[in-house]
Amino acid sequence: MGGGAKWGAVSAQYVLAAVLLLLALLTGQGVHGGSCREATLCCNGRDSSCVVQKAPLNAIIEDLNDKPCYCDHACLKLGDCCDDFKSHCGARE
Repeated sequence: MGGGAKWGAVSAQYVLAAVLLLLALLTGQGVHGGSCREATLCCNGRDSSCVVQKAPLNAIIEDLNDKPCYCDHACLKLGDCCDDFKSHCGARE
């Protein structure tokens, strides 16, 4: 007869774990708001891995401001630098 209380405690743990996982995913841990400084990135030349994702991977980008920005020197020519690229990386046009 005491099995119902045991199942209630187990399912409560699963619900709590699921909620915590969902919160971690929704808050975008590991996502930097478009800052080379926060991402500690500065790359020479053109380097596609030198990117700061403003939105979580696989997210639907609804706002164009959420597009990734870059911290490599090619971003100056391509126009897709993060806002703090020049100040953080000491780049000149």
